[in-house]
Amino acid sequence: MPVKMPVNAIRLGLSPLLSAAQARARDRHTIDVIGVPGLVLMEHAGRAVADVAMSARADDAGHGGDVGPVVVVCGGGNNGGDGYVCARHLLARGVDVVVLAAADPARLTGDAKIAADLFKSAAAHIGHPGIAVGDTAARVAASIPTVIVDALFGTGLSRPLDEDAIAIVVAIETVRARGARVIAVDVPSGLPTDGQAHTVAVAADITVTFGGEKIVHRSEPGRAHCGRVISVDIGFFPPPDEVTTVWHLDTVQLPALDVTAHKGRFGHVGVVAGDPGTGGAAILSALGALRSGAGLVTLLGDVDVPRPIEVMATPFTAVGPRTVASLDERSSSPPRPPWSLDAMVVGPGLTGDVATMAHVATGVRSWRTMATDAEQMLWTVADAGAVSGLSRGDADVWTPHPGEAARVLGISVVEVQHDRLATARRLVDVLGGVVVLKGHAPVIATASRLVVVGGDAPALAVAGSGDVLAGVIAAGLGGAFGASAVDAVVIASVWLHQRAGQGQGRGLLASELAERVRGAVAEARGDTP
Repeated sequence: MPVKMPVNAIRLGLSPLLSAAQARARDRHTIDVIGVPGLVLMEHAGRAVADVAMSARADDAGHGGDVGPVVVVCGGGNNGGDGYVCARHLLARGVDVVVLAAADPARLTGDAKIAADLFKSAAAHIGHPGIAVGDTAARVAASIPTVIVDALFGTGLSRPLDEDAIAIVVAIETVRARGARVIAVDVPSGLPTDGQAHTVAVAADITVTFGGEKIVHRSEPGRAHCGRVISVDIGFFPPPDEVTTVWHLDTVQLPALDVTAHKGRFGHVGVVAGDPGTGGAAILSALGALRSGAGLVTLLGDVDVPRPIEVMATPFTAVGPRTVASLDERSSSPPRPPWSLDAMVVGPGLTGDVATMAHVATGVRSWRTMATDAEQMLWTVADAGAVSGLSRGDADVWTPHPGEAARVLGISVVEVQHDRLATARRLVDVLGGVVVLKGHAPVIATASRLVVVGGDAPALAVAGSGDVLAGVIAAGLGGAFGASAVDAVVIASVWLHQRAGQGQGRGLLASELAERVRGAVAEARGDTP
């Protein structure tokens, strides 16, 4: 039974992302159960691609560019059938269109064959040369089009491209480098629909997809190959038993600010200082928490770290040789934490010293147990060194980057990035709680769903950015965003962090990013900063 959230809870604008299996299921359900002929769906899809191609040509003409032909490269399946329909509609509009077949049209079957035959009939009627078969890669490379339509493979691709297909992909890239715009039909050829990494794939400027966006359109590493994604409704009916487990986050709306609330209502965040000499990481987390709206923030540990006057400090922690009360054989019990803490960040500046991490882990576990015994909640965010230094149940939220994820799972970074969604699921199995797999398009994973947050914020690729994120999450858990489910708080926090970095060029400092978080929070509330 779904949990009823308060009226003033965080509101997330989520769109489903389809897997290859779900895309096929929608197609089959629409055709086999609803009764819509597959050729009707193909007709709608191909016409939509033709509309986009016409718009792209018009843009070029409007900017004074030469308007060359449209080259349509068709494969042997239904994706190729969409291409033939597209080409026929372009012919009907008087466009100079060149159709190149990567698979012999004589061997096509089903709807794709009908689509190819209809194109050939239309071409013969107006004296067009028809479909060029053979030497496809060479023909593509020799062409000088305004637009090239990639209709080689669609959502059903489940194998690496063969040599002939790779040659065509390389040729398409050659033409694109000369100024042609590439429009991919459904999915750029070479990209697996479910978001795994690829060896070679078409780089599209525009991807026209049908029946809903796919995982690959929004997740790393494929999203960079998709360009602008245009989702077209061509009349699919999802099956009634469809269950969405992967989502894309479009918008976040934070609850309206309670102007009468005191600082205690917005939460007290503690940030555990890391190894000596790394205090800046903890301060960045503290700034992230403050700029997100936390009522109070305290540095736990090295009280000598230079800090903003708004950040308090206390030696109540166990972080190594510079502490007042470290957790070793000289200390019979862990130090008591400040009981006013609502949330805690652990990990920034912890660089992997085994003894230090053991002290920290002991302190975290003891404090969480004491909070539970006191019927209080001490939300804990594990970042950086704490991701591999703590164990399942020691934290509520984990924020690894790919290298830290690789260490936890005992795999390589390449394996992590090959399938980021599968990696995020595995991390939840190992660590529990909510996991944020950081990257250009972060993935938030829980036991029941995955949420991809759009990237387009290259300024975030800087040291300290992740520390700021940990502070934002802790502030949200502590109460800065009102009462909401944990996963909603984390999802919103990642969006705010991304939003703060968008529109910024390289060279943005992490401390400046923390300053920009305030504006992102105000935007999500509908306020002015």
